Amino acid sequence: MTNFWRGMLFSLLALASGAVMAQSGDVMDPRFGFRPPRLVVPEAQFPIRLDSVKIEAEAHGNQAITRVELVFFNPNLRVLEGELQFPLLAGQQIIGMAMDMDGKLRDAVPVEKAKGQEIFEEVTRQKVDPALLEVTQGNNYKLRVYPIPANGYKRIVLRLQESLPVRDKNIVLRLPLNYADKLPQFDLSLKVFGAEQRPVAVGGKLGAVLFAQKGEIYEAKVNRSNFSGQGVLEVRVPAPTRANVSTQTWAEQTYFRAEIPLPAIKPVARALPKKMALYWDASGSGAQRDKVREYALLDRYFKAMGNGEVSLVVFRDAPEAAQTFTISNGNWAALKAKLEGLAYDGATSFGGLEKVAGAQEALLFSDGLQNFRSEALPSLGLPVFAISSAVSANPASLRLLAERSGGRLIDLQRLTETEAVQRLLMHTTELVELGGTGVTQVLAESRWADDGRFLIAGMVPASGGKLRVVLAQPGKKTSGAVEITIPPSKEGGSLAALTWARFKLAELEGEYALKKGEIRRLGQLFRLPTRETSLIILDTPQDYARYEIEPPPELAAQVEQLRVQKVATDTRGREEHLSKIVRQFEEKQKWWNKDFPKDTRPTPAAIAKGDPEDRVRLGAIPEARPAPRPAMASPSVMAEASADGFGSGRVMAKKAARNGGAVSAGEDAAPVASITLKKWTSDAPYIRRLQDAAAGQLYAVYLDEKPSWQNSSAFYLDVADALFDKGQPELAVRVLSNLAEMNLENRALLRILGYRLMQAKQPKLAIPVFEKIRDLAPNEPQSYRDLGLAYAADSQMQKAVDALWEVVSKPWHGRFPEVELITLAELNALIATAPGQLDTSRIDPRLKKNLPLDLRVILTWDADNSDMDLWVTDPNGEKSFYGNRLSYQGGRMSPDFTGGYGPEEYSLKNAKPGKYLVQANFYGHRQQVVAGATTLQLKLQTGFGTAQSKEEIITLRLKGKSEVVTVGEFEVRE
Repeated sequence: MTNFWRGMLFSLLALASGAVMAQSGDVMDPRFGFRPPRLVVPEAQFPIRLDSVKIEAEAHGNQAITRVELVFFNPNLRVLEGELQFPLLAGQQIIGMAMDMDGKLRDAVPVEKAKGQEIFEEVTRQKVDPALLEVTQGNNYKLRVYPIPANGYKRIVLRLQESLPVRDKNIVLRLPLNYADKLPQFDLSLKVFGAEQRPVAVGGKLGAVLFAQKGEIYEAKVNRSNFSGQGVLEVRVPAPTRANVSTQTWAEQTYFRAEIPLPAIKPVARALPKKMALYWDASGSGAQRDKVREYALLDRYFKAMGNGEVSLVVFRDAPEAAQTFTISNGNWAALKAKLEGLAYDGATSFGGLEKVAGAQEALLFSDGLQNFRSEALPSLGLPVFAISSAVSANPASLRLLAERSGGRLIDLQRLTETEAVQRLLMHTTELVELGGTGVTQVLAESRWADDGRFLIAGMVPASGGKLRVVLAQPGKKTSGAVEITIPPSKEGGSLAALTWARFKLAELEGEYALKKGEIRRLGQLFRLPTRETSLIILDTPQDYARYEIEPPPELAAQVEQLRVQKVATDTRGREEHLSKIVRQFEEKQKWWNKDFPKDTRPTPAAIAKGDPEDRVRLGAIPEARPAPRPAMASPSVMAEASADGFGSGRVMAKKAARNGGAVSAGEDAAPVASITLKKWTSDAPYIRRLQDAAAGQLYAVYLDEKPSWQNSSAFYLDVADALFDKGQPELAVRVLSNLAEMNLENRALLRILGYRLMQAKQPKLAIPVFEKIRDLAPNEPQSYRDLGLAYAADSQMQKAVDALWEVVSKPWHGRFPEVELITLAELNALIATAPGQLDTSRIDPRLKKNLPLDLRVILTWDADNSDMDLWVTDPNGEKSFYGNRLSYQGGRMSPDFTGGYGPEEYSLKNAKPGKYLVQANFYGHRQQVVAGATTLQLKLQTGFGTAQSKEEIITLRLKGKSEVVTVGEFEVRE
């Protein structure tokens, strides 16, 4: 990564996430840590330059809205795609995005997340201008932009809402100033609304920043050329001493926001238990937590405990057995030594966490980013204090887990050590009840008086109402109530609606799996990015109409006209899909019913005298391809071969496809056949160490090598293979699960993980992975097919049938040719061999025919916009591949997948005795981001569709263009 990319990423993250530097210079404020975002780096020969930054920040009480405008210049001769991934701190939220389109800023509009991803990737293939802002999990966002034009500029605007902390009776807004070594233009505008006294700006080496009063607003402006900013600018606003209430009408509903400061009340120390549980997240992402501050908090806790017993439960992808430690006079040295010696490795899962017998409360140290097994929150049956110290985290889930148990969230990214200790060890004012007259859906940011105030939001009639807040004071058995009048709604800017939406989304996010629909509806209503909605910008009115996306106001009229024209076309397309599949299936049955010769294949000269169609089918096609195929070429368009069958270039067996066939019921037994896989071995530098290590030392060798390879998916696959080979499946699964930690919601990595778990015969672990992929990419048939096959492997046959039928029955993009027929074969085979009765009433009767096969090969891979080829050479020496889709003895190859993922399928009903060589060829990719090795999975099956079915699976990697690997072979005996 170039120095400028690093600077660019730092500036974007800092502005969006509030990552700050101390006033003295380059020392990081420990409460606001910074971790560089993850980036899919464009292949830039020259670094992209940040040309200007413009910041407009507004503070309304303890809430702020910041608008950040970034202009980048690409000096390269090629178009680039950028993807920035960045975390926000707790209490922060992206509320808007805009991008320069033809010299004017165009605002993003909300879209369902999976649909937004589909649209972005489709319009990128067409080389037009999209931008997509997505939430991955917790407080992690990523912004995908295409194109960054060659020798051109790209302007991007982000809008951020955040809660501001209170320090020393001041509300504090922090703005980092480290953008680049030298920034051509920097502009800053600050507005503070309703302050009781004049704000003060300090630090940041920006020079004097003075506020002028204009009515109820204090305003300051700064403009600099060739700016080399350092540190952080801190704006301090005296905290209000009286309650502040505002209202806002949004979509015909009035919302209120109430900020209630509390009088200074001395906290009361709470009694600590003599037996407690310590749940410690030792997953790979746990290495990013601030252990120094975590250990300091534990030190204060155990000193307050004095004497007691701790049950330590270490968890990663799965929990370990509890270990007991004794605390004596606050001494926890043995426990600390254990924690300091932990290896941080594997995915994060709360699944399997249970209450420790006898424990009276628990401390949970984690980032809350579950990415393996189920995302459900555990119910531990005791108060849980959740401690988060990571920049990238899921505070909503941690808060819900803690507060519903009677504990609380302690976010070390936002708190000083003193504040964190007080929240852990002291009773403070607690909110116990919310109600009132006319108010509904009332929510609080927290049940605890963080920063000496409560922030509450809800719905109210336009005429106003009354809010009643019941509070419990520390050390007192009785409660007190506060009543606040909510005035009638009036026009004007306010944060009430967005504040309520943020609180509601945080509540729902804690139970994401159960609340996806409501999260999606709220994201669309308030135009916010959530885990179920993204913000998208498209190029033309035709794009908004085609994808049924609500346009920005300036395009609304044009889009509405185009939508009327589109409705009739869509209806016809849905009705025609199933009829098309029935026709294709009938053609496939003709192939399956035909008896093909099993003698020696005729010579090319003899073929030339026969049927011209056979000459195409049997022609020897040269393997060389002169140039990559265009991304949008229809897989059904196939070129003619020359008359003698030796055409030059890539030949598509168009006429041979007409012989591809049909399925009729059959009961053929599996042949006497065996499968031999060629052991695939990586040539990576660490391989020899893994091979030479004894089984008991292998994991230690892996941990030693990991720092050098921690961003390599290939490394984890290689190590997992070695652990499986040496009889350590639990450690192998842990190592594999790192793929889920590498890049949140990257479906390519998740597919590799799911496929490798299936290869390891771990379908129960693979199913949640494939379920997540289905949710991320429901527009891709592979998402349902992979999940259906995993359900089948786990004996969940009805779920398997339903998932596979989704692939057959839904219309898909043309870059997935015959995926319906391939999946239909698997669906019929599953129904024919299932041990019990299945509900197949949804399936068209014309498609219910099993097609048993002697031999079958399936090729899939992990990369989009890439081209792999499956080659099978039979005992006649004839190779079945993209240019020879029907062999002399009846081997049938499915159409070529040129746009990514597969599957490609080789089918042979009756196999001639002899050996069948299976190979895979990587032809190339058309990605405009850096592409590493492509991971392939091949499945070799005998007796497919019968009770005698057997299969072997292998995962391997191809690194370069036109690389060919031998996978294995079938041997069919007489």
